[in-house]
Amino acid sequence: MLNIAKTIREKRRARGYTQERLAQALGLTPAAVSKWETGQTLPDVTMLGPLAAMLGITTDELLGFDPDVSEEHAEELVESARDALARRDISGAIERCERALRLHPASITLAFAVASALMEIAQGACAANDPARSPAQEGAAKTALARSIELFERCRQEGSLEQREAAAFVLAGQYVLVGRHDEALEAARSIRAPQADPRIMEATALAASGELERAEELVQRTLEEKEADASALRDVLCGIRRATAATPG
Repeated sequence: MLNIAKTIREKRRARGYTQERLAQALGLTPAAVSKWETGQTLPDVTMLGPLAAMLGITTDELLGFDPDVSEEHAEELVESARDALARRDISGAIERCERALRLHPASITLAFAVASALMEIAQGACAANDPARSPAQEGAAKTALARSIELFERCRQEGSLEQREAAAFVLAGQYVLVGRHDEALEAARSIRAPQADPRIMEATALAASGELERAEELVQRTLEEKEADASALRDVLCGIRRATAATPG
C-alpha cells in the first residue's frame, strides 16, 4: 500500500498536479486523493485505469508490478530445458522452454534466455557427429531455430539497449544459417553500440549471399582500420612504458 501511495504522490507532483486538480479530473474529493497518498486507503479498482492515465503510467507501474524477471531466475527457468537436451529429449526441451514462457509471458529477460536455450537445442538436435540423428530431430531443430529467431526478434524490438544489441548480433548469424541473407544484413547493420564489430556479421552475411567481392572489400577495409587502431595503441603503449621507465622508483 505504501508503494502505491508513494507512486501516486511522486507521479502527481511530476505532472504538476495538485491534489485538488487530480481529484477534480477523476470526479473525487481532494480528501480521497490525500488518503491514497498517505496510505490510509487504496484506489477503487474502477479508478486504476483513469488514475494511471492521469499520472502518465501503466496500471502495472501504479501497482508496483514488474512483469520482467531477473537474469538469475530466467536461467533457473530454462535449466530444465537444458537438462532435457542433455538427455537427448529434444521435444521435451522445446516444451520446457515454452512452459517457462507461459509463466512470465511479458518478460523480455526470460524471452532472451529461452531464445538462447532454443538456439542451443537447435544446435544439439542437428549435431553433425550424432550418429543417432533422425528426421524427427532435424525437424525439431528447425522448429527450435525458428522459435529462437522469433524470440530474439522480439527482444530486438522490445528489449533494453543491451538486449537489442545482443539479439541483433545473434540474429545476423541465425539468418545466415537459414539463408535469409537480406535480414542478416539488416540485423548486422542495426547494431549501434556493439561489443563486437558488427561488420564481422555483415561480411559473413554478404559472403553467404554470394556477394564475395563486397564481403572481401568490407573485411579488407575493416582489417586496415583495425591495424591503424592497433598501431596507434602501440604508440600510446610505448609512450606509457617510456614514461614508466623514466619515473624514479
